[in-house]
Amino acid sequence: MFCQVCNSKVIKKYTVVEDVPLYQCQKCKLAFVDPKTPRRNTSHIYSFLDYKKRENQFIKRYQDATCLVKRYSIGKKILEVGAGFGLFSSMLCKAEYSVDVLEPTVTPHYLLDLPVKIYKQNLEEFTKNTKNKYDVIILYDVLEHVDFPQKTITQFEKLLNNKGIVLIQTPNYLSLMAKIVKNWSWWMVDDHRYFFSKKSLNLLFSNKNWTSVFFKTYEEWPDFKKNLDGNFTDKIHKAVFFGWFIPFYFLFKRLIWELGYGGLHMAIWQYNRE
Repeated sequence: MFCQVCNSKVIKKYTVVEDVPLYQCQKCKLAFVDPKTPRRNTSHIYSFLDYKKRENQFIKRYQDATCLVKRYSIGKKILEVGAGFGLFSSMLCKAEYSVDVLEPTVTPHYLLDLPVKIYKQNLEEFTKNTKNKYDVIILYDVLEHVDFPQKTITQFEKLLNNKGIVLIQTPNYLSLMAKIVKNWSWWMVDDHRYFFSKKSLNLLFSNKNWTSVFFKTYEEWPDFKKNLDGNFTDKIHKAVFFGWFIPFYFLFKRLIWELGYGGLHMAIWQYNRE
């Protein structure tokens, strides 16, 4: 067993989630499921009806990400990998970007009446078959699912125009949220293969052709509260805890995020073709 990011063989057992052991690279702090662990059927996780209930929360999240695309991209051609139901891509399309999406499993409901090209392929298949070049590639809650992270970065290099960017969001398993809750909801070991630290993410893009242009950690309060709710067996303890924690959290959340303890990584790298 070795690290799929830095190739180190100094690996230790980190924790066990739902009877699935997780391991941690001691060099770059990548955490991962044993590659031999089979994936499970996760169709029950991705419900469009459940997604619709949180639509306003997702819209706010994607508005912030759209602002980042506008700030750092130099062109209008976008590829979203693993677009899911397609809400983010629909917003980018309406913002007058030219959008292609890869979505091999679920139906991108938000895109069905929009001028967006939908490919029912994974990234590896698409890279082999296309001559398209893009100014922006988006992996929003996707990188944790891939089998070979280093190979994924190589595929970006084939698909991006010079000065193109990659925007990635992925869970932060070293976050405050993950440390204080009993069952961190973003483990999702049925389908998530990797859990990134800031160091391991940066090492993925350590090739001289990549430049980091944006990096932050953050989370939204509904997600944090949902995770915390599972920590309590009675209402009294819950009320006492939230009575002091909520003021603490909202007073110091920006510092928590700045120190790298937000629940999600949001990062952008620029590709500089030789």
